[in-house]
Amino acid sequence: MATIKKLTLKLKSGLLTELQSDTIFGHFAWRFKEQYGDEKLETFLNLFSSGQPVFTISDGLFEKDGIVYFPKPLKLTPANFESVNKQERINNFLKQKESKSRKLITTEQLNYYLNNNLEQFDESLAVSSNTSIPGFKNDLRVHVEIDRETFSSKDGQLFTENPKYLDDKTFIVLFIKILDENIWNEYHCEEIIKNVFEIGYGKKKSSGYGQFEILSFKDYNAFREPDNPNGFISLSHYLPANEDNIKDAYYEINVKYGKFGEEKSGSQNPFKPPMLLMKPGSCFITDENKDYYGRVLKHVSDYHPNTIHNGIAFTLAADFDL
Repeated sequence: MATIKKLTLKLKSGLLTELQSDTIFGHFAWRFKEQYGDEKLETFLNLFSSGQPVFTISDGLFEKDGIVYFPKPLKLTPANFESVNKQERINNFLKQKESKSRKLITTEQLNYYLNNNLEQFDESLAVSSNTSIPGFKNDLRVHVEIDRETFSSKDGQLFTENPKYLDDKTFIVLFIKILDENIWNEYHCEEIIKNVFEIGYGKKKSSGYGQFEILSFKDYNAFREPDNPNGFISLSHYLPANEDNIKDAYYEINVKYGKFGEEKSGSQNPFKPPMLLMKPGSCFITDENKDYYGRVLKHVSDYHPNTIHNGIAFTLAADFDL
């Protein structure tokens, strides 16, 4: 039985890199390498490549006032417009309109959807329509390039950055599903994932961006997955595998133009080829009931043939109305 953990983070600085599951896993791999070396890292990553992942991790989500917010599932069932009177038809239309306009939902609303309680799902959206939805605040920073020889500013060499910030009451949440607790504990994976954010995450972390405070890391038991699911919802950036046996899908695609990190960022070719991943909130119908879905993409680059890209997703079982 897989264990689900909730990691809660407080953003202490601007953030320049998206909190996407595959990018977070890449940061984890670098911190793992620093602690255990190349050989043990290769052994660890081979578990994921061979279909024995130690854990899965979600994209970064928001939490405010004790409420966690999730991407709204992309599979929406049309409202029933065959009601007996005009007022019911109007009410159903308004529910469907509200459902489409919402981008984030609460744990309670997600549980309604996982268990195919669509009427309660729609009603809860209408009740919470005036709720303030958390999100990043964007900023614009203008900098000037410094001449490394004279340590003075270069003429005409201005560049901009667009860091993201959060208010003091909004936190970042990551969900982690531990699939092999023995290996998780053997390699002290909890400490490593915390180090990712304590050391700094993403672009220009050495300049003070991507700094987090660890608030908590604890069990999370609020998800209510159905006993007899016929599909799943992904909360990660997901790369489907043949073994997932997908019958139908409702998804959005993110075309990623990735870049290698750490010392490989200064190599002859630090860029990854474009790849397609399914966004969080995507829904999939399958008769395969598993703790994880997705696959690892091997041989990402000819310049770095031993690297991989992790597209294994944090998923929740769902019962869809077929």
